[in-house]
Amino acid sequence: MAADGALSNEDIDFILDGVMRRAQRKGKPFHREAIAEAAAEMTREEVIGRALERRMRVAQQKAAALFDEQIGGMGGVGDLGDRFRAYWVGSEQQGKGGSFSVEAEARGLQSALLTQVARDLREAGLFGRVTGFRQDKALELDVAREMSRMNGGPDAPTGNAEAMRIAEIFNAANERARLLQNDQGAWIGKLDGWIVRQAHDPARVSGGFWREAAAMRSGARPGDVSLSASRRAFRAWRDETLPLLDERTFDGIDGRTAEALDPEARAEFNGAVDDVNDPREAFLYDIWWSITHGKLDQLGGADDLADYRPPASLARSVSKGRTLHFKNADAWMTYNDAFGGGSLFSMQMAGLSRAAMNTALLRRAGPSPEAMFQAKRAQLLAQARAMGDTKAASKLNAAMREREFAELTGGNSRPENLRLAQVGRAVRIWQVLTKLGGVALSSMSDTALTSQTMKRAGGSFLEGYGAAFGGLARLGDAEAKQAADLLDVSGRAMASAIAGRFVESDGIGGLAGAMTRLLYKVQGFTFMQDGIREGFAQAASRLLGQQADRAWDALEIGTRETMERYGISAAEWDLARRGLTHPHQDGVRSLRRAVVEDIPGDEPGRLYWTFEALDGIDDKDLLRWKGLTGKEATADAARRARYDLKVKFQAMVNGMLDDALTEPRARERVQLTGLTGQPGTVWGEFARTATQFLSFSQAIVGRHVVPALRGYAGQHPASLMAHLILSTTLLGYMQMQAKMIAAGKQPRGFTDENGEFQGGEIFIASLLAGGGLGIYGDLLFGEANRSGLGFTVGAMMGPAVSEVERAMTITRKLASGDPEQLDDLPGDLTRAAKANTPFGNLWLTRAGLDYLLWLNLQEAVSPGSVERYERNVEREQNTQFLISPGEWVN
Repeated sequence: MAADGALSNEDIDFILDGVMRRAQRKGKPFHREAIAEAAAEMTREEVIGRALERRMRVAQQKAAALFDEQIGGMGGVGDLGDRFRAYWVGSEQQGKGGSFSVEAEARGLQSALLTQVARDLREAGLFGRVTGFRQDKALELDVAREMSRMNGGPDAPTGNAEAMRIAEIFNAANERARLLQNDQGAWIGKLDGWIVRQAHDPARVSGGFWREAAAMRSGARPGDVSLSASRRAFRAWRDETLPLLDERTFDGIDGRTAEALDPEARAEFNGAVDDVNDPREAFLYDIWWSITHGKLDQLGGADDLADYRPPASLARSVSKGRTLHFKNADAWMTYNDAFGGGSLFSMQMAGLSRAAMNTALLRRAGPSPEAMFQAKRAQLLAQARAMGDTKAASKLNAAMREREFAELTGGNSRPENLRLAQVGRAVRIWQVLTKLGGVALSSMSDTALTSQTMKRAGGSFLEGYGAAFGGLARLGDAEAKQAADLLDVSGRAMASAIAGRFVESDGIGGLAGAMTRLLYKVQGFTFMQDGIREGFAQAASRLLGQQADRAWDALEIGTRETMERYGISAAEWDLARRGLTHPHQDGVRSLRRAVVEDIPGDEPGRLYWTFEALDGIDDKDLLRWKGLTGKEATADAARRARYDLKVKFQAMVNGMLDDALTEPRARERVQLTGLTGQPGTVWGEFARTATQFLSFSQAIVGRHVVPALRGYAGQHPASLMAHLILSTTLLGYMQMQAKMIAAGKQPRGFTDENGEFQGGEIFIASLLAGGGLGIYGDLLFGEANRSGLGFTVGAMMGPAVSEVERAMTITRKLASGDPEQLDDLPGDLTRAAKANTPFGNLWLTRAGLDYLLWLNLQEAVSPGSVERYERNVEREQNTQFLISPGEWVN
């Protein structure tokens, strides 16, 4: 050791070596002044580096303490294995903190960041300009120029007032996201000319879907086609990207060699670059390889800093962030058109969502989330074994725990084979466009689940129905709508709308995403979902506001249980409701109301609670809650305490909203795809495709059925299950009858043509439909047979697998040579075409298309088939058509 143990010999060698390299770059390698200047720069970086190391150690200690506190306080949440899982992806078991997961915190932060942007855009009258169906490339370029200019870039003012205001809103949002992460231990500085975090399209960066074919045309040997295509792709990407980059991109990469690359990347490195000893080549190849293998999309806490890493002695030169600095906004946009993964606006939303998740990971898992995950799992595993709890140990050791963690960091989205993942995604999008034309009708049962959620939160079933139907009818007054907005209700809808815009440079993939958004919007599904979400937010705000004058023990049982699940205690509720007593401040939009005094003009019972209540808490109360006195009782400490309190309420409210709409979360997604769900693998794509339409039903079981079976809000499980079954069955029946009418058929009766009662069959089909398994209800109801699909194992595995079965059946008939089977082929092909036509089963136009196109085509290729089809429907579905198909075609 040297320097009294402050620096090691290795540290000193590195500093001296760095000083000489810097002096050499100044053109005077042995000049005293150049060396002194270089030493000053190195000293400053060393101080920053050491400070950052200490900052990260403190952040790691805080996260570890937070983990131990929450795990230790999860009374009632199963064993240690259950608690460990709950910490990351949540649990529906009743107990303190069981639902306050890392994911729940991230989703709350995400909604807050996104909703503030939506709110600012609406106030500026620019919401529609940002969320329109088609990308306005000229506007986005101007916004990029303004964002870069405002952040110190070389771009000149555009003179576009709209672009300037949008840039101001986006920059403000990015600054909030930066500070959020820095508060939790990150060290993210401001970069000159910063626009947004660049999203790359791995397919385009890697050479396109048909890159191997291009390599073969260029003379690649059969055994080297893939390797040759990969090398060609890197060179093409490098040659197009390099002229667009600012020299800052290559600061501090001296000494970068192939040894710094990922071991998997080294195999292709030598033949891909022009000079293996050029650090720029190694640096760019490292970025290219990370993009094409999905590594840049994974979150890593402090490793997500993008432009700075803590010093690590001699390794620090190879730990520089994989950041591309473009010369200006035009260069950024040129790159994005060629290799980007979306529009500027969609990247802005994605960047805020990423910052929210990274903030949660930093706060709850420290600067190295993966390391803490493994360390804390080992810690709990040792405790479980010491207690002889083999069941808990088994849960902790389960591979599903790693899959759940990877769902948070983005690891589960990293494809093993990019092209196979593209094919699988294309198949699933096609199934959405061809099979979900009636999803708006299927969402009728959502109102029952909204009611169930309201009951669990401490309200009544009727209040839940009122929230759902009131939201659908947009009945809330101005104040109620403002209350919903202040509960961050609109952010995700805006982000979804922006992500679904048609971006020409995204090609077929972008068009498919835009068409999916259009499908949902045209049939009213988006309108319904947004309405129910806003209606429930209004009701939740009112539910909490009406109880603001109650102490903890006087709260509704369901409200108290819900708060406990999100780690909120009596002391924290007292703080949250105390903020309501603060007076309205001039110039500040507020819904705060005095709890005791009557408000002139206010209707009784119309008190709303929003996150603003938390902003009204006095700093002294927050410091007292945290037990901070003396020098520790600072304004910054009060701000952090307010954040700790606010994030729990944000997670709770957003969790309630998610439950009201039964939106699948990480837990349900991982349960469906299991251990084989990695994209880009044969089994992974099969699992994702087969379970494509099951996430909603999985969420119903996990977040509505299972909690109801345990009982909550002081209600017996029997009463909760009775409401859940009866309400979803009734709404499922209405949903199926609506689909019958949309298909041009009369509603089905309860008796068949022989007068026999068919109530049992209808009840089961209605129950399945109301529980999110509408496709299986259709099969039992006989509806699917109209398109040639029976109730088979393939049908139970999803529409995509059913279509494969259909194709195999057609192929078998074609190969048989049997004249009778060959006669069936034209009709089979017509039904296949109908079942796989995008927007073909849209409930608004389905009957019209049947009578104007498909029935005539069916009869033309297979005379008499329409009459046979009509008789089969009447027999199997016990109904008649509003207009006889047989008479129509004759």
